[in-house]
Amino acid sequence: MRRHIRRAACLALAGAALVLSPVTAHAQEQAPDSGTSTQQVQSRGGYFLGDGVNIRSRPVDGTIHGQGYFRETFTAHCWNGDGHWIYLTAHRGNVTGWVKVDYVYYTDMGPMGYC
Repeated sequence: MRRHIRRAACLALAGAALVLSPVTAHAQEQAPDSGTSTQQVQSRGGYFLGDGVNIRSRPVDGTIHGQGYFRETFTAHCWNGDGHWIYLTAHRGNVTGWVKVDYVYYTDMGPMGYC
């Protein structure tokens, strides 16, 4: 009987750890592989610094999924390998894709890994 109670308690703790984990699963599941190892990722909030900032399917020359506009907010999930592009989700329209870091401002600081 005690063995079953102990096992149930361990399973409950493991489930709670998964729910409380700071890893952004969305970014790890949908971000393209950049060839670097995936790290524990924490997202950052921020806003766009310009009007009509392209949100692309991949860095540099990817298909445009949508655009971000001045002071609209987003959640950044991770960087590409060279750190010049971020994978984010724009809150207006829930558009996810890549944006050059020159066009964003972070309102949250802290660790954010590579995709």
